Amino acid sequence: MVKSSTSELRQFPSLLRGLRLPQLQLVRMAGAGANFRKMAEALHVTQPAITKMARELERTLGAPLFERGATGVRLSRFGLAVLSQVQRSLAHLEQLVDDLPSHREGSGAALRIGSPSFTAAALLARPVAQWLGCTPAGRVIMSDGVSAQLLSMLHAGELDVVIGSLDDGSCSDDELQQLRFESLYEDAITFVTGADTPGLEGPLDLADLCRLPWVLPPRNSLVWMTLRRELTLHGHGLPHGVVEASSIPAIGTILHHAAGTVGALRADAGRYLIHHHGLRMLEVVPSMSLPRVGIMRLRSAPPEASLDALLAMVRTEVLRMFRSH
Repeated sequence: MVKSSTSELRQFPSLLRGLRLPQLQLVRMAGAGANFRKMAEALHVTQPAITKMARELERTLGAPLFERGATGVRLSRFGLAVLSQVQRSLAHLEQLVDDLPSHREGSGAALRIGSPSFTAAALLARPVAQWLGCTPAGRVIMSDGVSAQLLSMLHAGELDVVIGSLDDGSCSDDELQQLRFESLYEDAITFVTGADTPGLEGPLDLADLCRLPWVLPPRNSLVWMTLRRELTLHGHGLPHGVVEASSIPAIGTILHHAAGTVGALRADAGRYLIHHHGLRMLEVVPSMSLPRVGIMRLRSAPPEASLDALLAMVRTEVLRMFRSH
């Protein structure tokens, strides 16, 4: 029998005994822009009941959480300060509910990974498959999106890790302080074309490429926005023909069958298409750098052996990908 002294047991703060989960949901919903009427509808209670819950919560925490005005309700400065911790707490509880069947079966919690869709296909697919081969009962939930969206999910506790780039404006200064960033590789726009495309040898400039049709990620992607800025700075218009696609296989197939078409992608996606679709890389000047790609976790996140094992496979995949081209 293991004995523990009282000093070794973490005391449950008395303040927490006065908290109720619906009260914390009010904070999260207010952070998402909901007013008291919408909160009442979501929680299936009356609006006066929401007002009472809000006042009780403010009394418990000792500071005003909500600012009420003619346009509705919003979080106070104090409310904004505690929002991310409230979001993470509720997300962890919701994840516990999702993971309960796995815990009962002894297979453990799911790993929740966020990344841009191109990075998921080009960089993460193989390591995830390898990890599942070593962990037959393991579960992985992959989410894709742009950097700001994924980092918001990470801070809210909805993701365990984000693998991608830390773009300008993707999070606040306070949120940056909460992140631990491990660089994986330098990123840059990579230009590729079909192996049969003639006349694209040696160093090329943007003017050479603008005469050709392009295949690009969507307009809200970092690749597109960087290209538009560089084209403008160098006095070039947009390419004569553009196909936008969010699928790496679709882009690769188009480039493979449409001779004379140029693709512009992130480094990982470009190398993926060279390897899987028989494309070739073009040498283009000037080089167009993108933010470094890395592993992002919250500094407060506890160690997780299963996630560490998967991330080790991701690092190995990075070495393989950039060594082969």
